[in-house]
Amino acid sequence: MEEALAKIRPHTTSNLAHQKAPANLLQALESTFQEKHTDRTPTAYFAALITTLDGSIQKKETSLGDGDVLPAELYLLALVAPFVPPPVIQTNLNTLLSLTAPLFPALMAHAPPLRSQLTLYNAVFRALDKSQLDVSAVRQSFASILQLCLDPRPKVRKKAADIVKDVLSFPPSPLIRHPYAQRVAEWAHIALQQASSGALPKSKSSGKGSDTSAAETAIHLLAFLRPVLPNLPLDVCLIMFESPSANLNNRKGYTTHHHYTLDPSTIRKPIPLPGCILNPFRSFCCIYYDRHCQCNRTNPGRSKCRPGIPTSKSR
Repeated sequence: MEEALAKIRPHTTSNLAHQKAPANLLQALESTFQEKHTDRTPTAYFAALITTLDGSIQKKETSLGDGDVLPAELYLLALVAPFVPPPVIQTNLNTLLSLTAPLFPALMAHAPPLRSQLTLYNAVFRALDKSQLDVSAVRQSFASILQLCLDPRPKVRKKAADIVKDVLSFPPSPLIRHPYAQRVAEWAHIALQQASSGALPKSKSSGKGSDTSAAETAIHLLAFLRPVLPNLPLDVCLIMFESPSANLNNRKGYTTHHHYTLDPSTIRKPIPLPGCILNPFRSFCCIYYDRHCQCNRTNPGRSKCRPGIPTSKSR
């Protein structure tokens, strides 16, 4: 944490507002620590930033421009939160949610502070115990983040997808599978059905045609699924990939085998899925579930469903 803060401190004289504002805020916090003889611990920074954020919201200082205080507060919170002990976050959960969760609608149009909020929530979700994951505001915040996994802005989309991947990868003890895994699987199932029928919501920020936007969103969805599939319930995954998906193969050439295949190390269980060579989307399932692909038996003239992935005959 100290290494990251050290990079911010010199920017108090920066000509860039988005650099200067966090540096000035950090300087003010550390001056207070010095006056009160407070140790510069992650918990101290976290508590001071929560108090400062509360004051800004009470004063209605909620502008989200580069030099405004609210984005600076979110930026520093996102920086220190991963270093805060989980019990501290758990204790302050209600306060943190009451201050930050209502900001989501306003943040949607402002990518930099939205990314800070997402980074903050990544640390929050991973610190919570099972009972806190059932809190309504926590579940609603996760639902908002899940929708951002299809956001047209690459950095926002990646931040959101990383949260889902990290959250599902670290279920609260003693659980083996995260309580949100079922929800993610069901959301992905619905989104895949919409992608198959071409009914995915169009991006308002895209300058391309509506069909192109739907194709890109389908690719974003499948790219999102690649790292999270091993942490989803197997039964839902099977239902998910039985959905008709041929339309994904006919959208102006945007879809390729690369987007529908997985690294062999993620293979969980052999499940024959015949005919996958005819459909890249089916190939996505085949590589994941079946180390011994059935393509050769159903399509003798084709030897592989993905370059570099041996089929049953080649093994």
